[in-house]
Amino acid sequence: MSKSGLVIRKNERHEVSLPARARVAYSHAELIKFANGVANPDGWIDVHLIDFSSNGIGLITTNFFPRGSLIEVEVPDIGEESESVMINCQMRVMRVQMTDRRPAYLIGGAYTEIDDELESQIENLMLRLQGAGGDRA
Repeated sequence: MSKSGLVIRKNERHEVSLPARARVAYSHAELIKFANGVANPDGWIDVHLIDFSSNGIGLITTNFFPRGSLIEVEVPDIGEESESVMINCQMRVMRVQMTDRRPAYLIGGAYTEIDDELESQIENLMLRLQGAGGDRA
């Protein structure tokens, strides 16, 4: 008997469009290096959060992160003056797919560890997304 190939998600995913930033986690910093000028002095690069769930997130970026690598992601709170962060997490890159419309990569990742702070951040963003009246934030 063959498998259908159907992927069933355990958690509800929300399509979003939010600016974010990512960098290689400290534990993988010696394994993955970007060319000079790609990242800021702290190693951060601009990415875009495109989907969000309580298990992981999806990003789009013009920089390649290998499957299995650990990266840190920060999503700033919405607002011009805001300096707070909605999500601050470490994730393992589970899938990487090159887009067909522009030279970019779709990155899917799973949180490596959900502590109390991250759980609260996830819960708050999920409530905001559900309160927005749809799947777009």
